[in-house]
Amino acid sequence: MFPMNSQSFSCFSFLRLLFTVNVLLLLRFPDGSSNPEQFYKTCGNAFSCGNAITGIRYPFRGSNSPPYCGHPSFVLTCDDQNNVTTIDIMNMTYRVLNITQTTQTMRIVREDIMEGTCPQQMVNTTLDYSIFDYASMYTNFTFLYGCPESKLPGLSPISCGNNGVYMFPGIQSPGSCNASVMVPVLVTGGGAGGSANATGLDQVLQRGFEIRWKIGGKACSDCVKSKGRCGYNFDGNQTTCFCPDPPYVSDTCPMASEASPGNAQSSGTYM
Repeated sequence: MFPMNSQSFSCFSFLRLLFTVNVLLLLRFPDGSSNPEQFYKTCGNAFSCGNAITGIRYPFRGSNSPPYCGHPSFVLTCDDQNNVTTIDIMNMTYRVLNITQTTQTMRIVREDIMEGTCPQQMVNTTLDYSIFDYASMYTNFTFLYGCPESKLPGLSPISCGNNGVYMFPGIQSPGSCNASVMVPVLVTGGGAGGSANATGLDQVLQRGFEIRWKIGGKACSDCVKSKGRCGYNFDGNQTTCFCPDPPYVSDTCPMASEASPGNAQSSGTYM
């Protein structure tokens, strides 16, 4: 082998470092983008869908935006023809009725309820409590499926296109019925609804319910105050900040006088 001179060694070391940095960026930003200068620009567009859902930013992102622009549990999809926004939570699709970012709340309703009075999926409504919680007063309705009429004297099944479906305010076990599905409903000034056979049941259920998200608050606020744009660090599973100038990925963006290699902050962030 020929001896490697110092210039060749320096070039080799630089290329190896460059390769390592690119690999790390690919691991952290899985859509394949490895140019941190572009993160600030590509995450600049807010999500809007119709007139009800407009100007929505992190932790949300549109389904067509790069993954690093939002939290993986906050992907919004817009049906452009009907101006309907949906989000998937715990393998259930919900229609998004409104989003208020100042209070970190949104009102959602199960999409299968929007298609008919009774839930089409035999699954209870559940949240990922590590990132969501109920934001306002609500009550539960329980739908019982496949109920023998003889076991529920005095009650009539509701019209769902299925035989033997009953609805109770509150939480009920299946008992002698084949299955039960629990659905939360927002409580308003007039209550959440009364008997199982009340007229206007569709309207009561389609009010949905409000939830509050718990992530990205302070970290994203600090980022925005520093003129950055919030994003998601898949490597650390946490909020990060994209900046228009170096360092392009950081906790917050430095002031213009601080934007130098010696003052660059680490990219470790928090929720």
